This record gives sequence, structure tokens and C-alpha cells, in this order.
Amino acid sequence: MRLRNLFVLTAAFAMTLTALQAANASPARTLNLPESPAASLVIDDTVPDVTARVARISFIKGDVQIKRVGSQDWERATLNLPIVEGDELTTSGDARIEIQFNRNTHLRLAENSYLKITKLMDEGIALSLPQGTVTVRATEFDKTRSYLEFDAPGSTIAVQRSGTYRIDTGDKNETEVRVIVTGGGEARIYSETSGFVLKNGRSARVFVSGGNAGEWETGDAARYADEFDSWSLDRDRTIARSMQNAHYDKYYDQDIYGAEDLDDYGQWVHTRNYGYVWRPHRNSVNSYANWSPYRYGQWRWIPPYGWTWVNDEPWGWATYHHGRWLYDDGFWYWSPYGQYRYSRSWWSPALVIITTYAGNICWYPLPYSYNYYNYNYYYNSHNPWGGHNNGGGNNTGTVPVPLPSPTRLPPIIDDGPGMSKIKRPPLGTVPPTGVVTVKSDEFGQKPTGTRMPPLSVATQILKQSPGDRETPPILPNYEDVKVRGNTGVATAKPRIIATAEPIVTGAATRKSAAPLDEELRTTKVFGGRVPVVTSAEPAEPTKSYPGSGDTRKTGAVDRQPPIRSNETTETKQPTVKVREPQSEPTRQPPVYSPPTSDEPTKPREPVRQPPRYDPPPKSETPQYDPPPRYDPPPTRQPPRYDPPPKQDPPPTRQPPKQDSPPPKSEPKPDKPAPAKASEKPDNDS
Repeated sequence: MRLRNLFVLTAAFAMTLTALQAANASPARTLNLPESPAASLVIDDTVPDVTARVARISFIKGDVQIKRVGSQDWERATLNLPIVEGDELTTSGDARIEIQFNRNTHLRLAENSYLKITKLMDEGIALSLPQGTVTVRATEFDKTRSYLEFDAPGSTIAVQRSGTYRIDTGDKNETEVRVIVTGGGEARIYSETSGFVLKNGRSARVFVSGGNAGEWETGDAARYADEFDSWSLDRDRTIARSMQNAHYDKYYDQDIYGAEDLDDYGQWVHTRNYGYVWRPHRNSVNSYANWSPYRYGQWRWIPPYGWTWVNDEPWGWATYHHGRWLYDDGFWYWSPYGQYRYSRSWWSPALVIITTYAGNICWYPLPYSYNYYNYNYYYNSHNPWGGHNNGGGNNTGTVPVPLPSPTRLPPIIDDGPGMSKIKRPPLGTVPPTGVVTVKSDEFGQKPTGTRMPPLSVATQILKQSPGDRETPPILPNYEDVKVRGNTGVATAKPRIIATAEPIVTGAATRKSAAPLDEELRTTKVFGGRVPVVTSAEPAEPTKSYPGSGDTRKTGAVDRQPPIRSNETTETKQPTVKVREPQSEPTRQPPVYSPPTSDEPTKPREPVRQPPRYDPPPKSETPQYDPPPRYDPPPTRQPPRYDPPPKQDPPPTRQPPKQDSPPPKSEPKPDKPAPAKASEKPDNDS
């Protein structure tokens, strides 16, 4: 809706807002506007054209580079840089980075790592880690409301509960992925062939290539602690201290994550005109000459939003993308909300008013009483990403909560009985020193100087009410700014990308925004079958005895009953009912009982008499009859026992056994017997 229409509707809403104030005496209650065309126009105006979810870089050290979706150019990453779906990040040998997704989820990337934001939506987060090491700390996580998954080479890790998760994929030549779960967490890990659950305090090595691809080994998590873990734990302690001093659901809601940083750089004070607001300390802004909001930083092109303000101040994430900046009694204050708030808090690329003057592009903080001003109007209207809820919404994935108590209803001033009007601070509450200007051909480039226009020029700019414009001014195109150069963010392609081939990650291909957890659990673990669902076991487990009728349930899935001959192929896949924990045992015997006599046995022969169980019936010969294969033993024994006789001189022993003289000498003594008798007389003589 055009901003000028808001002025026309102001008077029409005066009585309505008075009634709302009476109906919502407690400021912590959410406003429920009446259903009317005018009310719907105002509500539509509070929702930005693009609502893609956004994360931020909450810590950075060393050389970190980023590539936006749809671009081939790499840029330098900075603190508080917005991160959106499709972004790719790399770290050099001495770099580290922390990404905050919401108040409860922080990711840390080690050196020599490569990370891609595959999905970033209210429904969940999916990340791809082809190389390197990442640690995620989720202090509050409910898998029934959102998902958190990591795709590593040949594997997928699905977070199941709050905890700390570390994933190491190494370089392109690594053959395994290591996963460590601590802090009370639990994860489901899937490879290309199987899946398992990794409990708290355990580690797992998943083999992604080689002969053992798809298998895993588990061990103790403590044995892999290193310096990166020590740094992550130190960051956890720092964040925990910030959360203790944070004012979520008091001064601001949970959609405004990153506001916990403000307590280290300023304080919350109560003002008469605006209620509770935050004021930066003097030493937080004194280092900047002539400091004012939206002066120190740079406009950077971030799809799908377009031109987005990236501040230099370390505390500026919440203050430059939510709420309003106010100038009161000589000081700048930040309010988490504007004067009108009818719905949740939306992230904005910048809350400013942009105008042109004498060939210059000028901007200043959006006043407290004005709704969101879409300076990316032309880009978003021609952008294929455009539209509400693009990318899943930029909130934290949490359920909307009631308004914090310090948030006030639109202030009302009574002008007499039955008369009231809305108190709208004039546009002049923005001082001339709050105007920033730059030449049109220098917009989006590296900033130089304080870019403060003369006071006379700034005064003329503030006199132009934003409601007088039909449409916002058309800002320079990003391609034209890039051609001119000197953006200060361009960099060469990272070495980790230039020297490596693309690495495919994930146990399966992501075809939609839905999580892969249940799909992989069904296909990799249960093989497409229905898992057994049982209730919690009783405190004292019952005992079962043979014949007692009580049987323990077995198996991880329900096995289907065998197909009988009278069943058609259409009934081959009967409907599988989930077992009840105390089902009657009489329902199971028909599934496992032998076939009756009237049933043919042929369909069951392959089950009853497989070759591996019934070899005897196949051979008709008795089991103890020596088959032909047992004949060779007599021929095998001589070689085992005869080699010694063959080597000895057996030929010398055989001739005595074959001598013929003894048998031939027997007839000779019979013939000369008479001669011997005749010789005796000769001897006698």
C-alpha cells in the first residue's frame, strides 16, 4: 500500500484504536483488529514484500568469503552480514566464523572449510558440508516443529534433540566422515546403504568410499577433543552470559534475535514519549566522527531482498533491521518497535527513507510513526523471488508470542469528551544531522568520509514527506554498480573451490523443502516396510513361559504373511496394521502355522525344502555307502607313506627275496644221494 494512504486512514482509525486500547488493557496481549477493508490494508502494509528467513555472521576471524545464490562472484564476509538460503561460505587456513540462525542455534565453521546453506526456512534448516569441520550448538530444539540436517559426502545427519554436534569431512581425498554428539544430543546418521542412531557422548566414523563404504564404527566422543572444540566451548560460555542478561519477551520478542548484544554497548531507559528504549553508551559511538544511525556501513546486494544495509558497529544487527531510531532530548535511542504494531516482528534490509536530491541519493532513519518503507520496490516487483513468505519466512521458526509488556499501544491524546486523535510525532523529530547522502554513481561502493550533507540541504530533504511519493526512487542496478568497480567486497575465487572438484553430499538427493530424516529412515533402515510401533514397557516386565500364550514381539518391522495359492497377486501386499502392545496371541498363529492338508504343497516346497537345508532327500543312495569320491583314498595313502621306502635302497633288499638257488638246490641233493653212499667206502678205506 502506498504510504500516502496511511495519512488518509489516520482519522478513520482513531476511534478504532481507542476501542482497541480499552479492550487490550494489558499491553502484553496481541492486538486483534476488527475485520474491515481499512484494517486489512494497514495489516498488509506491516508485512514486507519479501519475508525470506535470514541468519547473520555473529563472529568472524580471518579470511572468510561468500558467494550469493545466482552469482559467480565471491565477496568478503564481514561481521553482521546477512546470510540467506543458497549462500556458500569458505574459510582460509587461519579463519573461523560463527553463524547465528536464531537465539538458540549457533553454527561455527573451522578453517579450510566449505559450507552451503541448502535450506533456510521456518520449517527447518538444511546445510551441506563438502569439506572441513563444523560444530552446531542447539540449546532448544524441537524436531516436531522444525528440522536441522547436515549433508556430508555420502551421508546425512539429522538432529533429534538439543545438544552439540560436530561433523568432520576432511578434504576431497578423505574416505570417512566423523560425527560427534555431546551436550545431551542425539542424531540419526544415514549412509548410502544403511542408518543408525548416535547417542550422547558417542562418536561415529562413517566410511563413504572404499571396500567398507556405507559401514560405520562408534567410539567415545572425548577422544577427539581439540583446539577447535575449546574455542567453540568458549563461544558457548560467552553466549550463555549474554543470554542471562538478555531481555527477550520483556523489551523485545524472540524474532529480534541478536538483541542480546546490546547490553554490552548500552542500556535500557524509560522515556516519556516512547516508553522503554535502548541508548548506546558514549564510548560505543565516540570512535565514529559525527555518529548517527545508518551512517557507518555499506549498502550490499543480497538476494532476494536487494540493497541491504550492513553496519560497521558490532552491536548493530538488531538495531538496523528491526524497530525505529528516535532522536529525543539530544540523544539517539532505539525502540524495538514502531508506533504501530499489529503482528509479529519482521526482519527488514534497512528501516530508512530513501530519496534523491540534486543528483544525490539520500537516506535517514525511518520515523517512529511511519510504517515500513520499501525502497527496493522496483527490484522486488520484478524479482522472481518476490512475494510474501518467500523462502519460508525470516523469523526464528518459533510460535508467535504475546507482545512484551514494555510495548505500548499507539498513544492516544483526548481532546475532549468523545474526541480523540492519534499522536504522531512530526517528521521533523529527525535532526538534519541524521541525513546521509552520496552521489548516485557512488551508491553501493566502498564508503569514503562521513557523507554528511550541508545542514541547509539536509533540512530541504527532511521537508519532503515520504507520503508525497507515488513510488520510492529507483535505486541503481547491482550489475551497473559492479561494473563501475570499487565496491570493496569483491575477491578472488577461494583456493578450496578453485583446486577441488565438486563433491556430492547427502545420503539422498533433496527434491523438496521437506526433511530427509523420515524418508531415509524408511528406505535405509526399514527397507520400505512399516516399523513396529509399541507403547512404553510396564514398570515390571511380565514373564512368558512356553505354552502360556504370552509371546514377546520380535522384529523391527511387521513381516507380511506368506502368499497362498488361492490369493491373487492383487492381495500380495495386504494392509499392515500396527501391532498393539497386548494383542491376542490367537491372531499370529495363522501367519506362522504350517499349511493344512487340503492346501497344495508345491507353493511351500521352496520354503520347506531349500537345497541348503535338505541335502539328503536329493540323493537316493544311503548316507553311509561309499560314493565314488571316497575311492581315491587308497591311492592317496601310498604317496603319504611310501616316499621313505622309495628313497631307501629297496632294490638291494629285494634280490634275497627273489633268489632261485634255494628252490633249485632241493632237487640236486636228491640225485647225488647214491653217490654219497658210494663215497663212504672210499673214505673208510
